[in-house]
Amino acid sequence: MQKKSLTSVPSSSSSSLSSSSSQALPKTSSIQVEWEPLAPLGPPAAFHVGCLIRGNLYIHGGISDTKSNQPSNQLYKLNLHSNLWQCIRSTGSPTLSHHACVVAEDRYMILIGGWNGKRRSADVHVYDVQEDKWLPVKQTGFPDGAGLSSHTACMLINGDILIVGREGSLRIQRKHGNAYILNGSVLTGQFTYREYSNNVTSRSGHSADVISNSVFIIGGRSDKLLEKATGFKPQKEPRSPILSSILNTIITKQAKPMTKLPCGRKNHISAADHACILVHGGETFDGRSREPVGEMFLISLASPTIFYKLNTSCVPRAGHVCCVSEDGIYIHGGLTGQSKVNCDLYQLTDIKV
Repeated sequence: MQKKSLTSVPSSSSSSLSSSSSQALPKTSSIQVEWEPLAPLGPPAAFHVGCLIRGNLYIHGGISDTKSNQPSNQLYKLNLHSNLWQCIRSTGSPTLSHHACVVAEDRYMILIGGWNGKRRSADVHVYDVQEDKWLPVKQTGFPDGAGLSSHTACMLINGDILIVGREGSLRIQRKHGNAYILNGSVLTGQFTYREYSNNVTSRSGHSADVISNSVFIIGGRSDKLLEKATGFKPQKEPRSPILSSILNTIITKQAKPMTKLPCGRKNHISAADHACILVHGGETFDGRSREPVGEMFLISLASPTIFYKLNTSCVPRAGHVCCVSEDGIYIHGGLTGQSKVNCDLYQLTDIKV
């Protein structure tokens, strides 16, 4: 099968906001948003996955100790109405970190790839929240001797899953820029990979959001902070009232856009609305301390693409997860510094100008 090429459209801001400019740059206006503790005593995890299904937040896997190379098979559920955590002990939970997750039919939690403690894997695992059990599935089509980690997975309108990011062999810890389409269904128990393109910028620890007819890939390398590729439709258009409110406030107050692009980063989170993307945290590539940062900025997707500086959050994190619904934006876990794995859950609060 002939490989297809992603039609990459560089952000217009990447040319107008050159990071190599030597001119003195004015400070940008700051819009204040912050993370409020919601459920502080959850399971510790970093480089795990999370999703929202039927009013519950599910998290799976990750590491609980920065000194260990062994991931966890933990599966927890948080009821967002009671803010009570529940450990789910269904047999068959895979041991994984640095994996990806999508939701199908508002019922199935589909885990893709990840580090299993011995190798990078391309395996697919499915948890049925309604029946409270792990379902047997098979996958084919991924290159022999290779696997996925620190990648992203996005559900498309036709049921396919777009996978972008790191692919490493068992013998050589190399990075590739490949993109894959994962096709299949829980009903048949069969999933098949096919390589979509090898014309993708190599990334690891990035984020990806499908909005309108494009996928926006952010971070995961020191340069080319934002990459946009057209020709993709999300299964559900992202809607976040709080992000819409932030963007409207920025426009109403005529906040100054950033005159210099943020530096590259990895292991951050992104939260999407139909018109903008919020980016928080991560580890930067600008030569500063390797400690996670609390920086937040908003990307307006109107043409031309514009970056706005928000405040620096008092919650610096890397390797955390983010879940977005019309009711709120939540982050869980992640690293604070090089030695602490967090267990708390936060929710994004109202705007302060």
